[in-house]
Amino acid sequence: MNKFILSFLLIPMVVLGQSVKGTPTALAGSDSLTLEQCVGIALKYNPQIRLAEGGLDASRANLKLSTSAYMPQIMGTASAARNGGTFVFGPIAREGYFDNFSAGFTASQTIFDFGKTISRVAASSDLVRVSHQDLRSTTEDVVLNTHISYFNYLAAVRVVEVDSETVSEAEDHLRQAKAFYKAGTVPQYDVVNAEVEVANARVSLIQAVNNVKIARVQLENVLGVNLPPHFELQDNLDVKYVNIPMDLAIETALKSRPELLASRAQVQANKSLLTEAWTQVLPDINATAGYKWNGADPQPLFPSWNVGLTLSVPIFEGFALDAGIDQAKANLKGAEASNDIVMQTLYLDVQQQEYALQEAAEKIQAAKKLVEQAAEALRLAVGQYNSGTGSALDVTDAQVTLGNARISYIQSLYDYNVSYASLQRAMGTIK
Repeated sequence: MNKFILSFLLIPMVVLGQSVKGTPTALAGSDSLTLEQCVGIALKYNPQIRLAEGGLDASRANLKLSTSAYMPQIMGTASAARNGGTFVFGPIAREGYFDNFSAGFTASQTIFDFGKTISRVAASSDLVRVSHQDLRSTTEDVVLNTHISYFNYLAAVRVVEVDSETVSEAEDHLRQAKAFYKAGTVPQYDVVNAEVEVANARVSLIQAVNNVKIARVQLENVLGVNLPPHFELQDNLDVKYVNIPMDLAIETALKSRPELLASRAQVQANKSLLTEAWTQVLPDINATAGYKWNGADPQPLFPSWNVGLTLSVPIFEGFALDAGIDQAKANLKGAEASNDIVMQTLYLDVQQQEYALQEAAEKIQAAKKLVEQAAEALRLAVGQYNSGTGSALDVTDAQVTLGNARISYIQSLYDYNVSYASLQRAMGTIK
């Protein structure tokens, strides 16, 4: 009866495993969940979110490391050494030892490095933006997968209801066929055919029930938690039609799509890194200062200090500077190409989801009409069979057609909800 399995993974998704056990707060005191509650649970417990947050934290730490070049570098030092051997004092040589002690601190501050630090900080700042958009992208993927698994579960439950009705209808037909055969009005073939029909319906029901179990596991995997045994989802599979013009969808995606914003920030970061690579051939000017105490036992420690400026100019580093510039150019070229690919993907994705949404809307109406026609065909087939002018095979075919039509209608509702969520994801506005 059930000739297809409702799909779940419409986009690639990396599942890192269920790291959270027990019942989340959103389920406390409740035996059903809304879509919004499921999204909230997924955003809290799905490990992909934490992985992306770790990347953002790392990029922020790298920015902090880059900005530290603006600050003075202060280091404390202390040493103690024992010196032994033969020491010559004028004409006299004698063996002995003495202890040296020193303590102090040194400080240095970059005065001017011809933009090296500025470029490095700018690149690190852009990489923070990249990581932030990567986190947004991961979040939206998790939200989309939550939508998919949520509607997949609802659709699977509805298919079970349809197959259960089909089993009941097949059993009614079997009882009727047995009664007619006992009365001598139909051949035994009708009874056998009805028994086969019941068996097929029960097989389809078994598959449908198993699909619900699979859909539940998939939902738990996306949410990152184990759900209570007897909980249910609030059934809102029925659709509310929306109309988003193609131009508006593309315009919104160009402003909001996190992958595009991340690729743009990556281009800017590589431009800054290229500037930094160019400036490596320029000198650095640093201020230095120090204060020390030195002495040898048993003499007291004597203080000393120093203040100065240092100028360092790279003369030759084995072509490392040229290689660094070439590498930065190549990275920039790659980032710009990646940005173009993301742009092309954006246009393709938005248009595909727009057309898929339109198709799904049309399929809902067609499937609804198909259900009505199939129900009427079954009514007529049963009526003709009861009057002796129709065959049992006609009734069986009509029941199969009606069951498939009902499932096609459920599939069309699922397709529309998933297409709408996918379009929102393509636009960068899914929540």
